[in-house]
Amino acid sequence: MPNLINLTQARNNLSQLIDEVALQKREYILIRNSSPQAVLIPYDRYQAEEVRWQGEFGEAIKKARRQFKNYLKGAKIPYPKTEEEMYELVNKATGRS
Repeated sequence: MPNLINLTQARNNLSQLIDEVALQKREYILIRNSSPQAVLIPYDRYQAEEVRWQGEFGEAIKKARRQFKNYLKGAKIPYPKTEEEMYELVNKATGRS
């Protein structure tokens, strides 16, 4: 579980705080005015999370594309062949053109 630390304490002890995060793999939530503002985590954890988030985002995009393609097929609208046609279709459907 992350440790809570107020912003003033973090600022006054930043070097020590970074050592604890980097070397001891401790995590901190920075608090300002009794409200969480930011999180300090080890860089390797950040990298792992970024890879996971990118994978999840990619899967979500694939799923959305399949659903969109199926919707167009059901509505008997031809699937756009180019990216430009795709934007034109989306703009038309959303009333932007």
